[in-house]
Amino acid sequence: MLRAIAIDDEPAALEVLSRYAEKVPFLTLVQTFMNTTDALNFLHTQRVDVIFLDIRMPDLTGTDFAQLIAPLNKPVIFTTAYADYALEGFALNALDYLLKPIEFSRFLHSCNRAYTRYLQQQGEPSSIFVKDGYDWVRVTLNEVLYIHSDTNLLFIYEENRQVNTRMTLAEMVEMLPAEQFIRVHKSYVVALKAIRKLERHQVTVGQVTIPLAASYRQALEQRLLRK
Repeated sequence: MLRAIAIDDEPAALEVLSRYAEKVPFLTLVQTFMNTTDALNFLHTQRVDVIFLDIRMPDLTGTDFAQLIAPLNKPVIFTTAYADYALEGFALNALDYLLKPIEFSRFLHSCNRAYTRYLQQQGEPSSIFVKDGYDWVRVTLNEVLYIHSDTNLLFIYEENRQVNTRMTLAEMVEMLPAEQFIRVHKSYVVALKAIRKLERHQVTVGQVTIPLAASYRQALEQRLLRK
């Protein structure tokens, strides 16, 4: 389980984050704070794996707080109503930047990114959780062969399993390790290690042929053939 805290001077914002956190099976929001002083004391005494951090706060801005705790190497996800802070946030190596009002799908996306980073630090295979019907399903990324998109529905194919989830392909691509996966078509992402054959207009992954769009061919060749 990921242990998270949230810092925001607005009770309503903390309520939203608390409600969303209850829906994520691998995340526990262990504490919320309305000021950075109490949060700082907590960080120095308790295990925290990810921090949801507002930017505009009266005692200390979120960006100043992020700089202050940088030596602790804690992943920060900024939560703010002001898009103009995005560049400053990412300059501080923020894990993500959520713009209020925050949609649950974006919140889950950020949590999955934090979860994957945590597993990597623990030396475990990267994985994410997706909603398949009413169930949460863990997808181990090393086992994924390819992903097919049909509008907002994704079909994730492993060698002996298929997982379906409602998400756009663009949202999924943001969560996938760039060194392991590549887009080959507007509707397909493939695992580089699973490609058995590269042809002019298609690639073979396992026993399946997948269309290769001309706009993605050069990037695939560079990655696959090390050009």
